[in-house]
Formats: sequence, structure tokens, C-alpha cells
Amino acid sequence: MSEVQAQNRNRAGGKIVGLGSLVEEYLADLERRRRSAHTQAAYARDLRQALELLHGQIGLELSLLDWRYENLRDVMYAWAAKNLTATSLQRKRAVLSDFSKFLRRTGRIDDNPLALLDPPRVKKPLPHVFNESTLADVLDSLGNSWPNVRDRALLELLYGGGLRISEALGLDLDSLDMNSGTARVLGKGNKERVVPLSKAAVRAMQDYVAARAEQLPSYRSSRLWLSDRGQPLTRFRAAKIIKHRLGAWMTEASPHKLRHSFATHLLARGADLRAVQELLGHASVRTTERYTHVTARRLKEAYNQAHPHAGESSPENQATEK
Repeated sequence: MSEVQAQNRNRAGGKIVGLGSLVEEYLADLERRRRSAHTQAAYARDLRQALELLHGQIGLELSLLDWRYENLRDVMYAWAAKNLTATSLQRKRAVLSDFSKFLRRTGRIDDNPLALLDPPRVKKPLPHVFNESTLADVLDSLGNSWPNVRDRALLELLYGGGLRISEALGLDLDSLDMNSGTARVLGKGNKERVVPLSKAAVRAMQDYVAARAEQLPSYRSSRLWLSDRGQPLTRFRAAKIIKHRLGAWMTEASPHKLRHSFATHLLARGADLRAVQELLGHASVRTTERYTHVTARRLKEAYNQAHPHAGESSPENQATEK
């Protein structure tokens, strides 16, 4: 334990606030804020790992006094020494920062110690997208019998509306307005938005609802998506459907690849960036901007393939060739 820490402990006097109990209070706060079960589990895991590393450094029962820049910097160094990816390190730092904000919000600390700790730089790979004609061919090839009708409707909804798979599976029959061609979607943070659907998606949804009533006449629930056995369609099963239908054209075919394709194809055809942000339900336009890079790359590829001068050598290369 450092001399400064010892002095702080002596000055504090009385009962020392334990970090462990504060972490449990924070996790309960996450649940009250209706963060997803996946987020709660990941935050709990990262925070408990941080406490283990802190305990290894300090060797005493951890208190609020130990939640300071120097110690948290050492925690990040310890994680970096385990060769974690930059993305993982960025997520772990975000968890520590969110916990610090909770401590500040509840009056336990005055400043966020993570504010001085630079996040690791992450170079995000450009998302892979489906070719427009490929998607059209796949959708046209599906027959009119169950479950082809359901699978086509799911593909059309994800691609024609740009929905997250959780948003699509959360729909019920009342969420759809076939007349206006829209869906009322509950997105991240329980934020609701109205999403316009393509005409192809509306037709596919109408066909699916009719086929569902014929295939499963005894099903009375308002849940929209059903499995072959009449149970609510799970995220795992939906991912398998996408993989089965589109895996031949993309090895990592997934529901989110259809969302990527939706955004990229809109921007490639001149859609406004802010409009695409609203359609996707992104809180920040910076998240949507990554699709502009995909569009630029695709335009460059098209240019290189089609323009008669695209493959010509530069003047320097021509001089070398001579």
C-alpha cells in the first residue's frame, strides 16, 4: 500500500466504504435502468476482474479510496499485458468509467478518475455487405410454401427496414401497419421509432401473416415470428435461418449483415446520412458514418473495374517500365 493511500485511510477514520458493496449497488442500479441481461453480466464480470487485480496490487480489503487514477491505470496495464484486443480493452475501460460516473452521481467521489486515462485506439473493420443482386436472387428463389414464406418475410424485414434482430423478434402483430407500410420498433434504451418498410417487405409480411394463420390456426398469441413448431422464434433460430439462406454467398452471413447492407445500399444511392441515422436508430451520427467508408470503397472498386484508365501505370511506373 502506498504512503498516500495509508494517509488517506488514516484521515478517513470511522467506517471505510468497501468497493465490493458499491459494485453490487451499481449492478442493481443497472437493472433499475433496464440495461440488458447481457450488458449486466458483462459489466459485472469486468468489474469483478478489476477488483481482483486491485486486490492483488493493494493486498488489503478494498475501499473507495482505492478507486483512483493510478490504481485504475495499473489495472488497464494488467489487462493489456494479457494481450486482450483493443476492442476488449476499450469495453473494459468503458465499464470502469461508467462505474466511476455512478460513484460521482451518487456523491461518493468528486471526479471521474478515468477521465485522465486515454482509451485504447480501435480501428474498426469495415462491415461486409451483401451484393444487391445477390439478395434479390435469393429472395426470388424462395418458394411459396411454409417455411419459405416466413424466411422471405424475415429477410425482407431485416433488409428492407434495417432492423436489429432483437428489434425484429420483439415485434407483434400490432406493431405493423400494412396500410402505411411501417413498423413500430422498440430499440436500444427502450427508445421507440417508426420504421418505413419497402414495398417488397410489406408484401412479404402480408404473405407471411396469411400463411402463419393457415399453418398454425390454433396459435392465438400476438407474437409475430414463429418457429416451425409454433413457438416464438428465438434469436439463435433466426440466425440459423439467415445462415442457411445466405451462407453460400457470405461465410459470416448474419442478421446484422443485412442491417449493414440496408445502410450501405441506401447511402450508395444518395440517401441523406442523418436520415439513415434515424432509420437505424443510432444515437450518434458518428456510428452511421462508418457506412460512408464502405460506400466509398465500393465506388473505388467499381471505378477500378470499369474505367478504361483506372489500371494505367503512373508516370513514374511508365518510366520504370521503359
